[in-house]
Amino acid sequence: MTLVELQKIRRERADRVDLGSEFYCRPRRRKLTIEHCLRDYLNANAFEDRRSACWRCSLGCANRQKYSEGA
Repeated sequence: MTLVELQKIRRERADRVDLGSEFYCRPRRRKLTIEHCLRDYLNANAFEDRRSACWRCSLGCANRQKYSEGA
């Protein structure tokens, strides 16, 4: 395996998002796990909870897309 191939594999692994990954949620102003974010984002949008900070959250949408690409 060449160095270029190893670097490519490392980049792909670094781009993956798992449920335990933490990030800073701007709308809620605190650290959350991807699992918590996805659960709240999906519930807010499925039940049309417009009072929730997760309602149509662009960060939640991006996290959902990244997670689905890595799965």
